[in-house]
Amino acid sequence: MIRIGVVDDHKLFRKSFLRLLSQVEDVEVLFDCSNGIELFERLKTTEIDIVFLDIQMPIMDGYQIANLLEKDYPKIKILILTSFDDSYSIERMLKHNISGYLTKNISFSKLKNAIYAVKSDGLYYDNQIRDIVDQIEDQKTSQQVVLSDKEIEIIRLYAMQYTVKQIAEMLNLSTRTIEKYKETLMQKTDSKNFIGVILYALRWHYIEDSDFK
Repeated sequence: MIRIGVVDDHKLFRKSFLRLLSQVEDVEVLFDCSNGIELFERLKTTEIDIVFLDIQMPIMDGYQIANLLEKDYPKIKILILTSFDDSYSIERMLKHNISGYLTKNISFSKLKNAIYAVKSDGLYYDNQIRDIVDQIEDQKTSQQVVLSDKEIEIIRLYAMQYTVKQIAEMLNLSTRTIEKYKETLMQKTDSKNFIGVILYALRWHYIEDSDFK
């Protein structure tokens, strides 16, 4: 049996998706949860082969969860299941050694193919996502803005209206280092001020409105 876990903060979607998974042969869903904290609690006692992971969620987003899974549970195959199909979201997620990237309107037949392919140590992208992945690979030599985890955290803290001094203390860095990050981020995103950096990060899903609630 292929052991599955599902992480998505939308209860109604999880319920319908679980019904879909129940129709796939040789698949057993061992748990479903609404955020990363719940996931890592379950993983302390339950082993799974594949996790279906949404991107936009409270507490921890899919990028943070994928990063931790890659470090602490490298044997678990990550299948992204999201409504985000833009190149920036896909490129960010590809950094975390995922096994597949699916949109939430995926057909039942493609869902089955994805599960079986990933369990056999393969990769799976539906045609739409595959086209974007190919474009990303083709454009790797061009100038694209990819933000580091530290840069994203600094943007998030600025957006939450923390001061430079407070951010420096929280991240155990000097205020001069934070100011340097700020200047670099403005240059990388071609922004005239840091509000532009925050808007850029929101636009490309590096941070979400839910981060500030």
